[in-house]
Amino acid sequence: MPQLEFFKPPIKTPARSEFKLIAATLNFQIKLIEALSAKDAERIIAISQGLIKPFGANTAFTKKTVWKYFNHPHTLPFVGVLRNELIGFLVGVPLENFQDESWAAVDPTLGEHETIYTYAFIFDEKHQNRGYAKMLKRVYINWLKKRGYLYVSGHVREGISQQFSLHTRVLQKYPNWHDTGKVFEYYQRPLR
Repeated sequence: MPQLEFFKPPIKTPARSEFKLIAATLNFQIKLIEALSAKDAERIIAISQGLIKPFGANTAFTKKTVWKYFNHPHTLPFVGVLRNELIGFLVGVPLENFQDESWAAVDPTLGEHETIYTYAFIFDEKHQNRGYAKMLKRVYINWLKKRGYLYVSGHVREGISQQFSLHTRVLQKYPNWHDTGKVFEYYQRPLR
């Protein structure tokens, strides 16, 4: 199957984001964004500034890239919403969308359409370490399982993937990932 072309900014964005509610508690909701509004795109860009320090300047979303990754159904953009405020997000992308990236070749499932690559996962600073990210990740993993995906993968700082599950494998380490000066590892986590 040929690589999917990522989306360009829509000619007309909806006044409000269109979403599917995936899970909710009294104050916190997890939504799958089906169409992103300009207002929520700006909020995503602002939250993504938190990706710069750990991952490098090129990882923050811009007005151009936000539409590329918040492009359901080609990507799986989940957001966390607390009391009607978007506070974080997680974007999954089918691994095959990265087939031209050299790092993707280390994944033995490339071309099998059974792996979702976790491209970005961040919450704004004031809402970190409060359990919201853990809840979003758990819902994301369960959502993928229900749709038949067998693996989730991604790049994280060295040692982080050991916290995911006993069966998570590190497929490759990168000593200076995107000029961060830090060792990152590409992991593969089975979902079954």
